[in-house]
Amino acid sequence: MLKDIDKKIDTLIENLRKKHFNIINTESIEQAKEEVLKLINENETVGVGGSLTIRALGVIEELINRGNKVFQHWLPKTFIDEIKQARRKEIQADVFLTSTNTITLEGELVNMDTYGNRVAAMIFGPPKVIIVAGYNKIVKNIDDAFKKIREETAVKNAQRLGIEFSEQLCKVATIIYQKPDDTDITIILVNTQLGF
Repeated sequence: MLKDIDKKIDTLIENLRKKHFNIINTESIEQAKEEVLKLINENETVGVGGSLTIRALGVIEELINRGNKVFQHWLPKTFIDEIKQARRKEIQADVFLTSTNTITLEGELVNMDTYGNRVAAMIFGPPKVIIVAGYNKIVKNIDDAFKKIREETAVKNAQRLGIEFSEQLCKVATIIYQKPDDTDITIILVNTQLGF
């Protein structure tokens, strides 16, 4: 996490708004969860990317309980074919719910994926995308973003998944410089550490 991030958050929010993202700044996980639920209508289908951040909110269970159809590939005892089908359904949902690997102070979203399903859905597919990110995802610039992803995020994810080489998780890279024209993107910033 950047030093003195609280002093830089207003600049980041201003830069993200200039790039046409909708921004909600929250102080807690509970507040972020409430904002997510407000943004998703009860009749909308929801795709959930592979994200520890989203699971930390506890929002998936709430969505299912209130009647939303939720597509997610992170389910226990799921066969490979079912996981592949779930990934396809995620990117065809009304809403895609995910995090981002990093956000630069200039307002760029930098990500690396194994399959590309998460970054594809963030850019084009679901008409509404909700990205939740803890302040720990904020970095100075694109170079720092890729450094953090390769040396921290991918390493921790590889350990979590029991994968020997973290570079196996870094097959696809994207930089979202501005909000894509046909995708409504809301970024919910959370003043805490979420995910890695």
